[in-house]
Amino acid sequence: MDSFNLPDDIKDNVEVVYLDDDEEIDDEDDMDQEISANEHLAASEEDLDTDVVDLSKLTFKKHTMSVFTCDISNDGSLVITGGQDDIAYVWKTSNGEVYLECTGHNDSVTEVGFNHDSQYVVTGDMSGLIQVWNVKEKKLVWCYGGDDLEWLTWHHLANVLVAGMESGDIFMWQIPEGNCKVLASHGAPTSCGQILPDGKRLAVGYTDGQVKLWDMKTAAVIWQLGDLEDVTCLEINPEGTLIAIAPKSHVIKVSDGKIISQFLNKEKADIESLIFGNDLDIIITGSLSGQLCLWDIGKQALRHEADLKCPVTSIKWGGNSKLLVSTTDGDIYVCDVRSGTLIETLTGHKDDILSMCVSKDKTFVVSTSDDCTAKIYELKAE
Repeated sequence: MDSFNLPDDIKDNVEVVYLDDDEEIDDEDDMDQEISANEHLAASEEDLDTDVVDLSKLTFKKHTMSVFTCDISNDGSLVITGGQDDIAYVWKTSNGEVYLECTGHNDSVTEVGFNHDSQYVVTGDMSGLIQVWNVKEKKLVWCYGGDDLEWLTWHHLANVLVAGMESGDIFMWQIPEGNCKVLASHGAPTSCGQILPDGKRLAVGYTDGQVKLWDMKTAAVIWQLGDLEDVTCLEINPEGTLIAIAPKSHVIKVSDGKIISQFLNKEKADIESLIFGNDLDIIITGSLSGQLCLWDIGKQALRHEADLKCPVTSIKWGGNSKLLVSTTDGDIYVCDVRSGTLIETLTGHKDDILSMCVSKDKTFVVSTSDDCTAKIYELKAE
């Protein structure tokens, strides 16, 4: 006789009785048992739904697996999300309606982004397939397939796309023409990169602990710094004078590549995310151990510290000195950096938050999660 497979959450509560082929069964009793089991399952799902208070304005549920990344158009009308289900969606922030399905990927979509004027949107997957779509015309205008992709970013002033590969090579393309320039690898994979505010230089981190400052026009290295361990994250201050790197939280002068300080709690040396202050001479670090620290750069001193009790996954700026911190508990913590106080906690996700993006006007934030959803949360103006 074939085995009878039960849902995991009711196995312990139901006794299975196997009948001989010539035995009869009471149809009414069978139906009653089926209804009871279905009610139990429905109640279990309802319990899961009520475990977390959902404060989001809108939840996007088209993805079937983890949602890794997101970006918001300049006018805030569209969001793009990419996921483990090998697809990216462009969807409307007003109602969650899908505007464009970015298909063709055969691996997890880990990089997405609108260009400087939101005319184009890019999608990139782990295997190295990069596609650029015309947003208005809803069509593919350029694509490239190469080495495994590590990071991807648009130039903030021109239609230039920059990609860092596992090989360590960095490609720069004019879009949609496709004209290409390569910043050659020294043999180690590149892990992160960011264009400086002047639009002429590119800071790049590598897995062998090197940091390089490239001249984007001449493809020449301006300076390089080594022996910093595996560089996992890199940020540039708004003035373009300092570079901060994780996980050891070194701060480097852009002018000469010299390390000027290290903002690190020695007992919590696992920095996952960091960000410079917009108008304040500060740097904020978030660690995998849950430590959130605000440092005074000028005084090289710790100003505020908080233990979130779970790993920090992302840090973004909201408006009016508000800091948004996402974590693996599925929450976004909104903090006031001037006072060092918690303003509110945005709940709704049921698993790790993997990425976060704030609208240009600072009125809402989009987050993506291992729970297969993306959510929009409104941000308070005051």
